[in-house]
Amino acid sequence: MFNYKKSLVSLVLAFGLLPVSAQQVSFKASIDSTALLIGQQTRMHLEISGPASLKYAFPVFQGDTLVNGIEVVQYGALDTLETANNLIRIRKDYIITSFDSGLYYIPPVKILAGSDTVESNEMVLKIATYDVDTANVKIFDIKGVQKAPFVLSDYALTLLLLLFIWVLALFIIWLILKKKYGKEKEIKTAEQLLPPHVVAIMELDRLKSEKMWKVGKNKEYYTILSDILRKYIERRFNINALELTTDEILVLFKRDRSTQSVYQNLRQILQLADLVKFAKIQPLENENEMSIMNSYLFVNQTKIEEMIVPEEIQEEIQSVNKVDAQTESVSSDEDVMKKYQPK
Repeated sequence: MFNYKKSLVSLVLAFGLLPVSAQQVSFKASIDSTALLIGQQTRMHLEISGPASLKYAFPVFQGDTLVNGIEVVQYGALDTLETANNLIRIRKDYIITSFDSGLYYIPPVKILAGSDTVESNEMVLKIATYDVDTANVKIFDIKGVQKAPFVLSDYALTLLLLLFIWVLALFIIWLILKKKYGKEKEIKTAEQLLPPHVVAIMELDRLKSEKMWKVGKNKEYYTILSDILRKYIERRFNINALELTTDEILVLFKRDRSTQSVYQNLRQILQLADLVKFAKIQPLENENEMSIMNSYLFVNQTKIEEMIVPEEIQEEIQSVNKVDAQTESVSSDEDVMKKYQPK
């Protein structure tokens, strides 16, 4: 009997000596609105008070789900509300919502206070759906993504930039083409103004001064030489010599009696040029010099001298022709021309 009383006293003392900290911690949960429409959001508050010496760990809900059907949208920061007499009050907010209508029971939320687990009170949340009058309201399908209307001002800067790049590109192409072909065009124009034999002699002088055959450039030398003669023949005789073969050109000169004296010179140049260009033979030194000399002879023997009439004489001829037309007493134009021709 004595042992029974002793055990009962010990049990009472054990309950009386519970940790003071566990008795001092209070934890409560609340919701701003306990009734929501489907999809709406509300704020859940978890507030704990207890000794400042303890560490408190607020819950993180697995899968951001408070209970089945209620989701946690956002976790708030810890907020210390009050500290006094070694006591502290901390609150943490959670934004919750639900997309299914119904009455939801939220069991007590657990939190760690030091080494102890403290539970909050229970909560209830009601989620209501929208009432749709299907008799008076027509339900339509969800509309697809609409295209925004075209507004020119929205693309003005882009269009100006593209236009600038396009103009700049055209300008650069023009500069390149001008640099590449401009000089050739100027040279062609100058050559066309000069007589054919003058142009040919100038080109022969340039080729002779370079002496390409002395550095082993026989093929280049004869290619340029034959081109000079073909261009001269084309302008002098109105023959498309650049498109004709050597044999075709020689046949034309052999048939014409007026060109019999230059036929052998032209034949030596063109046939040797073909052998060097296509058969890759190596001509002798004297053959190279003979080819350039025969070219000079061919041009000089076939050229047409042009008589240049001074401007003063041309003006006087025109004035005399006017007087003849008015008075009809002056001699014919042939007599006037004879007057100024060299004797």
